[in-house]
Amino acid sequence: DLVGPEPEAAPLEQMGLGWKSSYGTGTGKDAITTGIEVVWTNTPTKWDNSFLEIL
Repeated sequence: DLVGPEPEAAPLEQMGLGWKSSYGTGTGKDAITTGIEVVWTNTPTKWDNSFLEIL
């Protein structure tokens, strides 16, 4: 398995840092993610409540 234990079960020095990855560098193109993409707002440069409406 390329992903370490959940943050709560990790050693003290790794807590609060998320899941440790042993795949490649673990960053950039080697990052392991859920693949979920979220639209936070339709107008990112305009202040409005669209984030809450999208939820």
